[in-house]
Amino acid sequence: MKVEPLMKCKDDEILKMEIFVLRKIQNSRHVCRCLASGKTDSYTYVVMSLLGKEMSEIRRRLPNRKISLPSTLRISIQLIRALEDLHEAGFVHRDVKPSNLAMGLYNTQVVYIFDFGLARQILLPDEGGKLKLREPRNKVMFRGTVRYCSLNVHQYKEQGRHDDLYGALYSMIECLTANLPWKGLVRKEAGKVKENTNDATLCKGCPSSFLEMAKTLRKLTYHDVPPYKTFMEKLKHDLPPKLKITGHTAA
Repeated sequence: MKVEPLMKCKDDEILKMEIFVLRKIQNSRHVCRCLASGKTDSYTYVVMSLLGKEMSEIRRRLPNRKISLPSTLRISIQLIRALEDLHEAGFVHRDVKPSNLAMGLYNTQVVYIFDFGLARQILLPDEGGKLKLREPRNKVMFRGTVRYCSLNVHQYKEQGRHDDLYGALYSMIECLTANLPWKGLVRKEAGKVKENTNDATLCKGCPSSFLEMAKTLRKLTYHDVPPYKTFMEKLKHDLPPKLKITGHTAA
């Protein structure tokens, strides 16, 4: 259950956005169930199904704080599918990171994404009811987490679907290698390192699918729909042969 005091400024009501997004994507197997929501004179609240341990907590408990390659690949496949579901519903998350990912409490093979308080609706229905992409704003505030956000966020650009996938890629690189080139740096310095780090250096020690994903993301813009299926197929290809048939599950 989450509770948030009612704000004087409606734009500050993070939980209200989270509830709105959750209700729009209940068909996805990668989000928790929204069991109840509402507000009193003082608070907004939401009751959600319980999840298991966060990915960041799982990693902290492992030797060298590294998740195995097969598990990282299977988690990555599910994470991309989760983001595809979110994006098709018309939203970008804007804060994809290991502490916003968790395994199921009962279905421990399913990856869940949560905490949609910073999400933004980027697809809106036109007069005919068809979803159309909102035009990007010229300059926006910083939204996200320094370690996992894309370079666009540092440059105060509108976040698109590919920016969420950068968050996914950075998260998975850290899960696998326990490191990112800008780890521990403050916002300005981290942005400089991201700008000057080439894809091969970023993906050192990672499977080829990570490098291919990084190269593709570099070419995408706010207006582009990422090639989710291609990314997932390349990740599956890097799985050990015995695990390829169960590529949609994560240990």
